[in-house]
Amino acid sequence: MLTRNQKRGLRLAVAYVFIILMVFLAVLPFVYVILTALKTKEQIYDPNQIIPTYITFENFRHVIFESNFVRYFLNSIFITVVTMIICMILSVMAAYGLTRYRIVGAEKIKMAVLMTRMFPGILLCIPYYIIMRQLHLIDSYVGLILMYCSFTLPFAIWNTCAFFSTIPWELEESARIDGCSRSQAFFSVIFHVAKPGLFVTALFCFMNSWDEYMYASIFINTTLKKTIQVGMKDFIGQYSVDWGLLMSAVVISLIPILVFFALVQKNLVGGLSSGAVKG
Repeated sequence: MLTRNQKRGLRLAVAYVFIILMVFLAVLPFVYVILTALKTKEQIYDPNQIIPTYITFENFRHVIFESNFVRYFLNSIFITVVTMIICMILSVMAAYGLTRYRIVGAEKIKMAVLMTRMFPGILLCIPYYIIMRQLHLIDSYVGLILMYCSFTLPFAIWNTCAFFSTIPWELEESARIDGCSRSQAFFSVIFHVAKPGLFVTALFCFMNSWDEYMYASIFINTTLKKTIQVGMKDFIGQYSVDWGLLMSAVVISLIPILVFFALVQKNLVGGLSSGAVKG
């Protein structure tokens, strides 16, 4: 018969084993991609060399210096950053208005905004194409940015609304009593308290735009205007795949997301507004 402490220790051991297994399964594909990118073509097709005996950076050199991949990378950076900035500005304005002003039917408005996410992306391709053709935005960065904003902004607004609603009214009232205008109270108090939630929303907007493939492949026709996700198809031939170059491109495409996450991770965790108002 196990004692209470032994049962607790057994539960902790099972929990740790489960967590370690999940982390291993999550990291394994990424490790495999890196190892493949560091192999020669002969090693890639050698089943006995799962871990390469000889490491080469030739695949990275070819991707960076002998292809259009750098141009695709810069295209994606530009489109993603502009989309993120637009979505963050509009979502903050919308969320502040919906949560801080008395608007009739505010909850219904938020629900209507979120319902636009119910439509699958493939269903909207034809309407988007007709609209973009009439606006002469086919094969343009502006058209792609507008489309990315259209399906990224609803969730950004909803997420920002959910966070703003947790910020106590007393914070803003205290700032107003101290002589701040509404805009000064927002930037000096509300924005500072809301930073963790805003960084989470910004990360979502960044990843959602960076990883998008379908619209970029349909609406961008010029080779040098391709995004990084579409540009990876250059390493996939009709009858073969250059796995070394493809995996190198995948590793490079992950760098911006990892860097962005590393920069904002300190703001992703915190007490948020807890303890900001003393009773």
